[in-house]
Amino acid sequence: MKELGMVLFGCLIFTGFFATVIYPDMEYKGYPSTHSCTGMCYAEYVEVNGTVVEQLRAKQELANLDEFSNIRSLWSGCAACHGQEGQGMAVFPKLAGQTQDYIVDRLNTYKNRGEVGAMSSTMWGQAGMLSDADINMLGKFIEVELK
Repeated sequence: MKELGMVLFGCLIFTGFFATVIYPDMEYKGYPSTHSCTGMCYAEYVEVNGTVVEQLRAKQELANLDEFSNIRSLWSGCAACHGQEGQGMAVFPKLAGQTQDYIVDRLNTYKNRGEVGAMSSTMWGQAGMLSDADINMLGKFIEVELK
């Protein structure tokens, strides 16, 4: 009898674990869902936040106002070594405060496999993937945003 009680208790724990941890959003038939927004709830949401299309348009308009929106993902690759604010780390030089011409010149040198310092070979692969437009935009970004 003790074994039966332990098995039933184990099944209860197992079921409870699946119902709460594994499937927390599982719908139970015959009961209204508390996780959906329909009717008045949806009308209030749209009134406050706008429709999904309006939200996407607003995000696109904000991105269009930021001239560096398309270069920020490239900068995250640079920031991995040079620091998020371009402050430099260890053997990687400081970029903050540099002019656009300086950055463009260095990136073009690296793109053409030129040597500038001990870590030049590290930059060859990075600069080699950049287009001339990317190089100019990165230079402008560093000059304007990372003062």
